[in-house]
Amino acid sequence: MSSILTDRSQRSTDGIAALIPIALPMIISNIFDTVMMFVDRLYLAYVGKEHMAACMNAGLTSGTCTVFFAGVASYVSAMVARSYGARQFSQCPRIVYQGMRFALFSYPLVLLIGLIAINSFTWAGHSNMQIQLEETYFRWMLFGGTLLSLLRTPLASFFSGIGKTSVIMKASFVSMLVNLLFNYLLIYGKFGFPRLEINGAAIGTLLASLVLNIILAIAFQRETRSKEYRSVCPWRFDAAISKTLLKFGIPTGMDYFLSTSAFNLTIAVFHGYGADAAAAVTIVMNWDLLAFFPLQGVQVAITTLVGQNLGAKNIPAATRTAYSGCKLNLLYSLFILLIFLGMPSLLVSIFTPESGGIDYSQVKKLAVPMLRWAGFYLIFDSVYISFSGALRGGGDTLWAMIIGLIFHWSLAINVLLTTYLFKFSLMGSWIVWVLSSVTGGTLIYWRFRTGKWKHIKLSSNENEAEEIDIASQLQTSN
Repeated sequence: MSSILTDRSQRSTDGIAALIPIALPMIISNIFDTVMMFVDRLYLAYVGKEHMAACMNAGLTSGTCTVFFAGVASYVSAMVARSYGARQFSQCPRIVYQGMRFALFSYPLVLLIGLIAINSFTWAGHSNMQIQLEETYFRWMLFGGTLLSLLRTPLASFFSGIGKTSVIMKASFVSMLVNLLFNYLLIYGKFGFPRLEINGAAIGTLLASLVLNIILAIAFQRETRSKEYRSVCPWRFDAAISKTLLKFGIPTGMDYFLSTSAFNLTIAVFHGYGADAAAAVTIVMNWDLLAFFPLQGVQVAITTLVGQNLGAKNIPAATRTAYSGCKLNLLYSLFILLIFLGMPSLLVSIFTPESGGIDYSQVKKLAVPMLRWAGFYLIFDSVYISFSGALRGGGDTLWAMIIGLIFHWSLAINVLLTTYLFKFSLMGSWIVWVLSSVTGGTLIYWRFRTGKWKHIKLSSNENEAEEIDIASQLQTSN
């Protein structure tokens, strides 16, 4: 693996040079999205540490309710990339509309799941005050945020699939500005607006998400007006595309759901150590997520280029794309590790104001060493993220799901055991959680090395195109 990662041939157009134009806008876009969550919690830190922790845990829980269905819809990106690489441009809008149809049908199911999930705050043993705050934020996100998230996913997936991720970046930037403004006005009650605290954080976030959806919808309509994308009634139900979306999207959705629910369970267990521990974990996860989402931006680029190259029957380029993406993610995560090791006290101090009468002294003692260890988690996770993106681009979503299940739930189970059975301290359980993350990269790289992902066909159209190509080659040879 190391020799491939350092191979100079990756400087070609199917290596890092090809990844960056797609990855960079997605990295910036993910940073914008993370900044919104980051600032929400930062604003609420000046209201109370329970408010800050409740915002994070309730947001993660509402995301868990949606993540399976959003994961299925997100496979629109890989399908669009395959069609785009095969120059079947008219298929791309059809795929998006089937994804949006699936999103609308999923919303009632999300609401039903949410009625059960809202009880998780009580089951986790949180304080009465924190439960009340968590339930408030959760209801806003469940009824409004989940629908907007489901509809946004296929639209954004279209632009990532065709490689025009700058559209997503611009939309995310406007959305971030709306979020920063209205959360400030509504949380603190500035310039005549009511002081709504955690309710204000939820409303500001929903307004920002709505703006993002509107911008993406307008951009999608403009893009698909061009001649190459035109087809007859692309919004009509297409059984073949829907079947493909479900076949390859369901394992992706299950992977997202199982990993998110495991992560959410882990956070809930850590929050059970008390209010100071909950605040410390929230601070560390804020920085961890801010650092993590750029890795996902590279993952999107890997999935896109692997899909496009496989659609164009260029398997060597697809392989080099995966290794180049892993190299890029490792370099980035090493940089973040150095920051977390070198200035943890400064990073923690941003969330622990000395003014306002809130005692954050114990929170600081917990958060600083936890942040140092979090940098190692990113190193291990960067390998997993890179090669799981390659597997999804190749259609090997079932194995990506299986490995994701083993990886994320082994982390969650280890935390449960160290916390409740072996009675480890918060720091002890945290270290075990970090070190356990090495399993994900090891397993996903093993599956990637088998090469099975290179030969998976997403639809009958690909089989037909391959048969035509073989026939034409035989005629030429004769």
